[in-house]
Amino acid sequence: MRTLSLVVGILLIAPEALGAPESTPAPAGTATVPLEQLIPLYSQRQPPPPAPPTEALVKSELRGRLSADALQVEASFEVEVLADGRWTQVRLLQLDADTYPTALPTLDDATVGVVDGYLCLLTRKAGRQSFDVSLTVRSSGTGPERRAQLRFGPQVSPVPLALEADTSVFTLLESLPSSGEGYALYPVQGALRVGWKAASQVAQATKPQVRPPLEPRISEATATWVSTLEGQATLRVGYTLSLDREQALELSIPEGHALERVTLNAIPVPVEAVTDGVLRLKVAPARLGETSGALEVVLTRELGVFHLSGRLKLALPRVSWPVAELRARAHFPAVFNYRREGGSLEQFEAAEATSQGATLPGKVLHFRQYLVAASSPTLELGYSVDISNSYFR
Repeated sequence: MRTLSLVVGILLIAPEALGAPESTPAPAGTATVPLEQLIPLYSQRQPPPPAPPTEALVKSELRGRLSADALQVEASFEVEVLADGRWTQVRLLQLDADTYPTALPTLDDATVGVVDGYLCLLTRKAGRQSFDVSLTVRSSGTGPERRAQLRFGPQVSPVPLALEADTSVFTLLESLPSSGEGYALYPVQGALRVGWKAASQVAQATKPQVRPPLEPRISEATATWVSTLEGQATLRVGYTLSLDREQALELSIPEGHALERVTLNAIPVPVEAVTDGVLRLKVAPARLGETSGALEVVLTRELGVFHLSGRLKLALPRVSWPVAELRARAHFPAVFNYRREGGSLEQFEAAEATSQGATLPGKVLHFRQYLVAASSPTLELGYSVDISNSYFR
């Protein structure tokens, strides 16, 4: 039997016809294949996949605000690219002569840029891309009236723009529906258009505003008593000042106390400023333009020798400014039990207190008072020997 052969010159065979990956380079040259082997190769060819109905789907959200001569736009896009393995160009916004991007994103598998007068997304890989773009739309016209226009690209469905406009500075030329804290600007014929002009109050708003003076006060005060068994006590009081300029402040030193040291914003102040038991100071913020300062005073006093039991009468300086909150700690000899018997300071449990000052010696007691105004906080304590750890009772 004679064998019939067909000499076929193959110049180019599609990779998918031979089941090869698409990325495999196509071979070049000629080959002689018997007819009975060529027919099965043609029967194994797979038809190319159909093209997607559209190259991409786009969702967008626009926000804008007015300035003196431009509309500032923040655009958020979510683009679902359907085509794969070839370049896809999605035209998002039309950039007229007065429209230009101010911030563009950096994406892994795509590029956002300006192509032929359009803001475009370019990619050759299917998938979802989410990104934000900033635009400036310069206004047209002269005089107080301004107008701006933003056009959508052919592949983007027009959506409203959430417009932020300060009505005390700008007056809108068209009535727009309110949307939350701003206005809703709806597209007309595939474009967003807005007009505005400067309000009559702008000239008045540009006048320098004089800030009303800040009422001076003490937002927080902290006091610490430390006493030895011989009755030598030291009182340290720190004040957090709230003020915006130089102010006068007076502290009345409690009877029986001696002023040892005064610092204002960490700078020592001469103690000779005390007259008739009153310390008169000129206080100011720690730095120019700030609204806070710090004042600290250190006092000493002889409480007398501790006996087996007795009473202690303590007092803090009276300040001419109101004090919002005062917290005090007493570190007294640990061999005694203490109980509050009077005074304006109230005692609270150590569980509510912070661990600040835990390194100081003695038994720690915690006290506080709120809204102190033109008065000297006082405290009366009774004490007796602590025999809780004694063998003989």
